[in-house]
Amino acid sequence: MVNYTLVTDNLTDLVWARRANVTKQAVTWDQALQAIHELNRDGFAGMSNWRLPNINELESLVDCRSHSPALPAGHPFEEWQEGYWSSTTSFFETDWAWVLYLHKGACGVGHKPGKTFHVWPVTSLQGS
Repeated sequence: MVNYTLVTDNLTDLVWARRANVTKQAVTWDQALQAIHELNRDGFAGMSNWRLPNINELESLVDCRSHSPALPAGHPFEEWQEGYWSSTTSFFETDWAWVLYLHKGACGVGHKPGKTFHVWPVTSLQGS
């Protein structure tokens, strides 16, 4: 049985999967939402309240002094990828969603039908 270690951000009360690549490949936005549904159905790491993070939650991980990845020095995350889907849909083009480019720590948008980005699930201590 795989041990899905969690990382708690005490500043935001968000809980992240230590392995930042739950789908093992880039997926579409709809597939990202389906992956979250499956994590909850299967009780990933003993929890069933996972979600696709919004763009502000993803951006809270970024350390602007770092790059490749733009995470704080000594971060505990494994298997991090270049880009991650958020749950935040673009206001101007609803077939696009906000994404985090982790190598640079930059935000942008991705076309939802494209298999372009990865899934990094999050939950909250307040919802546990």
